[in-house]
Amino acid sequence: MDFKTFLQVFNHNFTLFIIFPAIIAVGVYLTIKLGVAQITQLKKSFACLNKKNTQEEGNISRFEALSAVLAGNFGTGNISGMAIAIATGGPGSLVWMWIMVFFGAIIQYASCLLGVCYRNKTKNNEYVGGPMYYLRDGLGKKGLGILFSIFTLFGAVTVGNFAQINSVVLPLEKMGFDPFMCGLVIAVFVGIVILGGIQRIAHCASYIVPFKALVYLGTAFYILAHYYDQILPAFHLLFHEAFDFSSFAGGVVGAGVLKAITTGFDRGLFATDAGTGIVPILQASARSEHPVVDGIATLVAPVMVMIVCTMTGLVLIVTGAWQESGLQSTNMVTFAFSKGLNSPIGGYIVIGALILFAYTTILAWSYCGEKALEFLIGENKGLWFRILYILLIPVGTFVHVDMIWVLADIAITLMVVTNLIGIAGLSKIVIESSRSYQEQNIASDNTDNIHAKIA
Repeated sequence: MDFKTFLQVFNHNFTLFIIFPAIIAVGVYLTIKLGVAQITQLKKSFACLNKKNTQEEGNISRFEALSAVLAGNFGTGNISGMAIAIATGGPGSLVWMWIMVFFGAIIQYASCLLGVCYRNKTKNNEYVGGPMYYLRDGLGKKGLGILFSIFTLFGAVTVGNFAQINSVVLPLEKMGFDPFMCGLVIAVFVGIVILGGIQRIAHCASYIVPFKALVYLGTAFYILAHYYDQILPAFHLLFHEAFDFSSFAGGVVGAGVLKAITTGFDRGLFATDAGTGIVPILQASARSEHPVVDGIATLVAPVMVMIVCTMTGLVLIVTGAWQESGLQSTNMVTFAFSKGLNSPIGGYIVIGALILFAYTTILAWSYCGEKALEFLIGENKGLWFRILYILLIPVGTFVHVDMIWVLADIAITLMVVTNLIGIAGLSKIVIESSRSYQEQNIASDNTDNIHAKIA
């Protein structure tokens, strides 16, 4: 067994026996205790984005914070990651992604609430937070905070850097461009933004994120409208592959279902970052009136990301691209969109969207890695990480695609398991804060209604 195969087997077993049951257990518990907040509070989540309050403290607006979150979420995992998911775990993996995201959303709510509760203010008047802070200050486990920071640095290099740039250069190399030179160009544009800190990252993301999402989703909708007669069969295939228990043997789930579960959870974590802990790091900088509001505000992100992932997956299935041999990662998606539009333009749209998706994800992860390093070695040391991070971008063009995704998945799972310890240990605070906030809102609404009747 070579090293890459060993890592794949390790990650498969780790996800199946640790991550899968942990997310289900914590997710079910919080979903029940918080009254299915990922659904009941979704409308308010959208409303939070436009709400302004001059009394709120923070460095960026809530919309800019969400844009930064979506910058990290809307990455190559939504495009090339879906091709890898279906190629590896079959179409059923998409269903298990939905399940993971449903429970992951409530975990993200809890982590963002805690992230704001335990955030710190630096000497430069910048708000910083995330799992490392609530693990240290809330749970009293400084060692776990250090571990999470180390895993975040590993994730920033593999997930936020290498996986993104590698997915971009695959189709560009096929078009005749030099991968290393492409990496250098992207590194220059990344450097221009991340050297300006979270304000510049969030400001840039607030313009790019809506544009790239609309262009990509608009194209996907057009293709699905053209293949409308294949959509219902595609959904039938998804659910059949996800829950095909015909291969039971001696009470053990068939290998196909197990692969769909682990692949779906891995890709769901990679695509949405729900439960990984990077979202509360980004959200901690937002202007906040109450930690619960910050938790509610971030419920939008997993939903929006899964819409993009679902659209990508359906396009791959209805066009038959997932069954084409010799296609991997981004090349499978470019083939599907070109076939769907019956024009090479489809592939160019994917490449353009992919560059923007990767670019903003690289920006978001650079900030998370920087804050992790500062937690480890102190404030004002982030500049060195930014420089190293920029220099590593062209290096990602040389690493083999399979190895990158395995390392990225391991980084994500290590972050998740550490973050879940903090969320589980501080779940009482999450539940009490949420209930207290809801009770205050009900009381406030009743008072307003009384005043309205008197008037």
